[in-house]
Amino acid sequence: MTLVERIQQQLSTLPPEKQSEVLDFVTFLQGQAHSVHSPSVEEKRKKRLKKAFGTLAELGTFADITDPVEWQRKIRRDRPLPGREA
Repeated sequence: MTLVERIQQQLSTLPPEKQSEVLDFVTFLQGQAHSVHSPSVEEKRKKRLKKAFGTLAELGTFADITDPVEWQRKIRRDRPLPGREA
């Protein structure tokens, strides 16, 4: 008897709610195996952000901002929206 057949045999003796738990566990294990072999979405995102900020720094994009707090206040001011009373 193969391993798969033994697993199927044991699984068939469990009630449906326990079979569902087994499926959840197998899905969890598959997710772990996938994350070990390839970078996670978060790691890829961090690399892209690091590269983008590096490019912005090289271009001197924020060089003219002398006071970051004041700059942030200025860009966050409420602006009138089209079709709304001010």
